[in-house]
Amino acid sequence: MLIITGTYPPERCGVGDYTKCLLSTSLGQHWHLFYQTDWTFSNIRQLCKLLSRTNDEVVNLQYPSMGYSTHLTPHLLALYAVLCLRRKLILTVHEYSQLGWKGKLALSVLFAVASAVVFTTEFELNSAKKRSLFLRNATIVKINSNIPRALPVKSVIERSWDVGYFGYLRPLKGLEEFMEAATCLKQAYPHLKIYVMGQVQPQFKEYAQTFIDKFEEAGITFFNDKTHRQVAEILNDTKVSYLPYPDGLSERRGSFLAAAVNGCIVVSNKGSFTTEQQQQLICLRQTQEVPAAILEILSSEARMLHDQENVLRFVEQNVPLSWDEVAEQYEQVVKGIS
Repeated sequence: MLIITGTYPPERCGVGDYTKCLLSTSLGQHWHLFYQTDWTFSNIRQLCKLLSRTNDEVVNLQYPSMGYSTHLTPHLLALYAVLCLRRKLILTVHEYSQLGWKGKLALSVLFAVASAVVFTTEFELNSAKKRSLFLRNATIVKINSNIPRALPVKSVIERSWDVGYFGYLRPLKGLEEFMEAATCLKQAYPHLKIYVMGQVQPQFKEYAQTFIDKFEEAGITFFNDKTHRQVAEILNDTKVSYLPYPDGLSERRGSFLAAAVNGCIVVSNKGSFTTEQQQQLICLRQTQEVPAAILEILSSEARMLHDQENVLRFVEQNVPLSWDEVAEQYEQVVKGIS
């Protein structure tokens, strides 16, 4: 199988990390990477030429990816693979519901020619079913955390950090809401240990710097550019991860999965993508309620242990044990179209 992506580490993008995790598995070591950076229409001939030199019978297009921008070139390349090279297409769709009408229309064409379509959540699959008549042979392969589990997972009452944030320092990631709650907590309880941990994408450097300047003033520790293993260890030493999202908590949030698999009590907010199990097992609060909710959690060891148990129950029931398990599900999709 040949996996097509527009971003790949060290570039910072969740789809790029997802692709690398797949290729790092025992099965994925036998697959191949098609990674290009120029997805402008003027480069379509070169992309087709490069693809024609590959030999994989199955092509997997990871979509969307930051590297594609708004170009239709990935769609055209996938069509070329199917119609001209006679390859079988597996289309992996990460965020169908977030696409505009043009993006959904363009994907409908690929739905018509794809041998299989992989979604990462039931919500995204149902969203596509409602809007596309061409969707067929669709399946769900849930994502694992790009950040590994730190083992053993520490009991929440043995952890050093009280509150933490993890994710990209960029717009629409909830940084404003986190800073509001963290500043409120630090002013009332200066002894609380609070941090922000994340990476800065080049295009959002100025945006991130405005927050980085505020962290020290507020007494908040900033962890930058940690390795995946270091991130896991810090999360495994964190009691509460406050992760506000503009559109609410969902299963596809990588920062949520990273915190959850490492046993953090997650505090977040409800949205249209939040699953029933998340509503039952995760602490969901409106922005103005968050400081009080976090203090309530931290004030009781019994409450902390109960909430950690709920998070770990969610992980056990909804998150693959490893990326090898994710790769095995892809292998079953490949076998199903062979």
